[in-house]
Amino acid sequence: MVIGLDPIWLRLGPFALRPLGLFSLIGLAVGIWLTLRRASNDREAVLTALAWAIPVGVLTAHVVHVLGWWDYYLTRPADIWQLGIDTLSLWGGLVGGGVIASATMRHDVRLRARVFDAAAPGVALGIAVGRLGAFLEGAGQGLPSSLPWATRYSSPFAATPDFGVPRHPAQLYDFFIALALAGLLLALDRKLPFGFLGALFLVTYAAARVVLGLVRLDPPFLFGLQIEQLLALGTTLYVGVIGLRLLRSRLQVHDRPSARAPVSAGAVEPPHRP
Repeated sequence: MVIGLDPIWLRLGPFALRPLGLFSLIGLAVGIWLTLRRASNDREAVLTALAWAIPVGVLTAHVVHVLGWWDYYLTRPADIWQLGIDTLSLWGGLVGGGVIASATMRHDVRLRARVFDAAAPGVALGIAVGRLGAFLEGAGQGLPSSLPWATRYSSPFAATPDFGVPRHPAQLYDFFIALALAGLLLALDRKLPFGFLGALFLVTYAAARVVLGLVRLDPPFLFGLQIEQLLALGTTLYVGVIGLRLLRSRLQVHDRPSARAPVSAGAVEPPHRP
């Protein structure tokens, strides 16, 4: 499948409007809008979390990208300070932004669960919009492939690694996964126990990222895994530990012996065993 779309949609002097940057901003706006709409009673907490999560998420996204491509930046140290939409790691932003957002609500566990439940579909939908922009621009293509839906770009301005080589449309795979996940989360809303919606998003999307690593171009970072795969696995482990703690606390509450009810006046207590 040949993509002949010109990825430069508008040029203003040295600046060019490209699909990846535009759709990433639209995805961020859509995610924030949907989260605020779903968390109408907790908007102040959401806005406070966003005020910290966005700048910290951008910083951690860039740091994770640099670490993941350390061999490139080792020979080009000046490029480390060049911040752009193509130098941001999605999972670096999710983890960094999520941690700082959680810290702003650390004193209220129920508030934090409500906000993360409300944010999960919006985050998934925002990721889908951003990945669509990456597909239109040619950024994020995967390994070479002979599959019928493998893509190659003909425009010299496309962000593809090369021209004429059919590759896995890894960014399109990610788009469909995130879009389907957003629909699933919206369909399951109010059907899952309190706090499970956010956990379902993290675990499902983390599993998808680990699998997508098989066709992505990111270099291995540790143990043969890409750095985003490691972050996804770490997130799954963290959610699992929190889930086990919650399950254990609920089981302890159910197993706790109830206090003996007071004996009403005139009632005869059963004899006690010696």
